[in-house]
Amino acid sequence: MSELFLTVLNMSLTAGYVIIFVILIRLLLKKAPKVISYALWGVAAFRLIIPFSFESMFSLMPRNTNVVPIPHDIIYQQSPQVNSGIGVVDSLINNSLPVPTVGASANPLQIYVEIGAYIWVLGIIALLVYSFVSILILKRQLKSSQLIEQNIFEAKNLKTPFVLGLIKPKIYLPVGLNATERSYILLHEQTHIHRKDHMIKVLAFLTLSVHWFNPLVWIAFILMSKDMELSCDERVLKEMNEDIKKPYANSLLSLASGKHILNGSPLAFGEGNLKGRIKNVLNYKRPRFWIIVFSIVIVTIVGIGLMADPKAAPSDKSIINNTNDVPKITVKTQQGNDSNLKTTEDKHQIIDIINYFNSLDLKKTTKDVGRYNGMSYIITIYYSNGTSVEYVHFGNKFFKESGGDWYEIPYNQAKEFENIYNALSSSFKKPEQNKDANFDTQISSEVESKLDIIMSSPKTSSNPQDYINAHKNEYEYFFKYGGEDALQYMLTQFEVGNVEGLRGQIMMQLCKELLGSRNNVTDDSLSPQEWYDALSIRQEVILPNYEYDGQDTIEKLVYDTEIEMDSASNKRGGFIIVAPKVFGSYEEEDSLKVFVTTYSARYKLFGSTLSKEGGSIIPAAITYRKDDTGRYILEKYEQARDGSEFGPSIREYCTMPISGKEIKGLADKIFKHYTDYDDIRTMLYENLYKHLKKSGITDVTLTNSRGEVEFYMGDPKYKP
Repeated sequence: MSELFLTVLNMSLTAGYVIIFVILIRLLLKKAPKVISYALWGVAAFRLIIPFSFESMFSLMPRNTNVVPIPHDIIYQQSPQVNSGIGVVDSLINNSLPVPTVGASANPLQIYVEIGAYIWVLGIIALLVYSFVSILILKRQLKSSQLIEQNIFEAKNLKTPFVLGLIKPKIYLPVGLNATERSYILLHEQTHIHRKDHMIKVLAFLTLSVHWFNPLVWIAFILMSKDMELSCDERVLKEMNEDIKKPYANSLLSLASGKHILNGSPLAFGEGNLKGRIKNVLNYKRPRFWIIVFSIVIVTIVGIGLMADPKAAPSDKSIINNTNDVPKITVKTQQGNDSNLKTTEDKHQIIDIINYFNSLDLKKTTKDVGRYNGMSYIITIYYSNGTSVEYVHFGNKFFKESGGDWYEIPYNQAKEFENIYNALSSSFKKPEQNKDANFDTQISSEVESKLDIIMSSPKTSSNPQDYINAHKNEYEYFFKYGGEDALQYMLTQFEVGNVEGLRGQIMMQLCKELLGSRNNVTDDSLSPQEWYDALSIRQEVILPNYEYDGQDTIEKLVYDTEIEMDSASNKRGGFIIVAPKVFGSYEEEDSLKVFVTTYSARYKLFGSTLSKEGGSIIPAAITYRKDDTGRYILEKYEQARDGSEFGPSIREYCTMPISGKEIKGLADKIFKHYTDYDDIRTMLYENLYKHLKKSGITDVTLTNSRGEVEFYMGDPKYKP
């Protein structure tokens, strides 16, 4: 039900943009026949009812929108994002989305979506029940009505004419109408039936019931109903000559007084908005031919433009995924006029790098990269079909070029990107541009610049936190880009005593956060200089990575592979613990494919304090090939991709290793487990316990970001 709810949310979000557009166009069509405005609501109905569309370069939808603004796997994403193409809306929604915590038993967004789905269904039921009950009450009140002819009835307690029924609609008229009034009203009601308005109104109400949570849909329903009535009135005036405007308006006026029994049921719709209708009738003039033609052209263009999705730009992922012919990867570095080339055709290494590039969360930047100004290196991937993809390291940032635009790779992924680059060839030496004499000058300049900005406001406050809150981007620079270099520079400032006043308070807080578990000072009442004088940076206790000691052949393969994959990208020290959940292993010919979800975490140990430096929980498919000696050799490692491709990427690799035949039910099994992975969380702590015990560590405590004890070596519950 959650998937259905997300589908409806996507349709409603897209339709909301269309409704706003239609309302604006409707205002421009004041002099056009109302039937044109009425027809335009069909575009909004299309977006609210049909979950798919077609692509066109003439689309009026936001160009940077996704076909699916809310990805169906958003409840699994580590960084949930909505992309409707409207920046303000996306920013408002994305800033309010809860981010899952690695190690938590369930993603809070999953719970919210599930609750939202139930509330949504209850809302639909409530509206449908209300409508059904209204019909029953109305029919009971109409029992005394008299048949006049064919499908026309008169009712004494009725003041408003209306149509009731879907398959065989009936017209109900108030008693006492004179012949002239009756002719107008009957023509109006018969026009409704002829145009199938009674069916359209029901469909519109059902659509409203599905999208009841969207206020724009309610507005669209009301405006569509008004346009329906106004266009019907204009049809009557056109059929019976404009000279009847005054008597027709008087007929409507006579209907506007008194009580009537009609309720809000969609199957019995009467003539509401009488004041607006009277005004429209009196002001009606037969539109000129050129106005009609112009309006039809505009509505046609707008209708097609709003129904079509923007034509997607060719994606470089289709090129990157083309691994049928093993491509050559050329790594090119540039520093000054010197350049070096390194080419590899190692299939395992190439697939790893390609899979990583596919998973990058790229953010478009308007900043000029400056191709040959301060560039550290370029990585270019060349393919057998002559295409290439280029990645650039520039200053402290990484960029990718696609279709002439530059995209920035987020910092945390850029660090992994750098690790992949470093691991590409041990014989390939990276330029030491950042290690020259200008390095300290660059870091000191950046740190001082950010500190000056943070201290610039608010001048009226003496609380350091107020300054930090006012300049969060500058403060976060130290963690995203400054890192150890910024930390070492600030510690030298403490060494020379340049830590007075607000500057010292902010630097002390920064250093504490950057040091983390290495900080041995727990007294928060100390001044910055007193804190530094008491500081004795804890030294890390070096431990090896976890080693599997069980007897299961498949599990040993998986453990060894996961440790190997994590170790290859681990350039920040510490030791790695993994806890894989094996969903199944499938063998064809000489190939073995194992499907797992692995909880991997990296820890550092400082005395008796354990620090969790990072972690991930990612589903993967691992393919091995049996060599001539019967030994399994890693051939392919496929991880679930992030963002909207999370679900599709898992379904894509849930296939047999040779034939590629889909393994029924496997992907759903992996999805279900991913929503509640307490088992591998427990397994991770058990493996951590065994690893520490094997290393002779007996007294260790791990606390989370809230200061709560997450793991304690002396607690029996962590003992396997």
